[in-house]
Amino acid sequence: MFRTLLSGLCLLSVASIAHGQQATAPEQLLSEFSRCDAQFFQNLNTARLPTGTLSLARYGAVSAPKVMNPLQEGGRYQAFEQPLLVNGVRLVGYYNEAQSLKSVGNLLFWGFVAEGQPKDVAAALKPLLVDNSRLKADRSAMSRVEIRRVGDPIDQWRTEGLAGGGVATPFGYVERILSIDIGTTNAPIAGRTTIFCSLQGTVTAPLLQVYRPDLNAHLLD
Repeated sequence: MFRTLLSGLCLLSVASIAHGQQATAPEQLLSEFSRCDAQFFQNLNTARLPTGTLSLARYGAVSAPKVMNPLQEGGRYQAFEQPLLVNGVRLVGYYNEAQSLKSVGNLLFWGFVAEGQPKDVAAALKPLLVDNSRLKADRSAMSRVEIRRVGDPIDQWRTEGLAGGGVATPFGYVERILSIDIGTTNAPIAGRTTIFCSLQGTVTAPLLQVYRPDLNAHLLD
């Protein structure tokens, strides 16, 4: 009887895996997100997370947390019905913004909104973050910064010679930043902590296609 029960459990486990029923650990999801590349969106195709947390939508070949419109203020945020708990940090929403400014270039921000202070959130989440040894204090934030020049190989990022916070990305360059910072003064982020990736500067359509496959590559043309 024990052998029969064990066999049944094994078959159930195999069937569950075969049908993509394995749960995705929130810690794994955040680690993938912290790469600030397409892998996060690709893996959301098969992610299974606690009910009432991320609401996903399909965008071409990938999935992403659903927002109304990243170009429109008021349409960039998804509030979770239930917080997603990651290493003791309560993630309460997802934010996705895209805009173009003449003096700065293209700006794209995407990521999570958490309860708590930035220093506490950073301390709790740092072990999960990819390349976390490069996470440095930058004014009120903890940031990991890298830069590339237009024309560099698409997957090449430089980690030296960075201008630092508060300085606009030079024309012809793109910065990729992972940042844990205090939210802006505007709702729904005010008083919370943001865990954001960003691409900023001369963000071209080919680069956007590779790193943000959830967006139309010509969104900011």
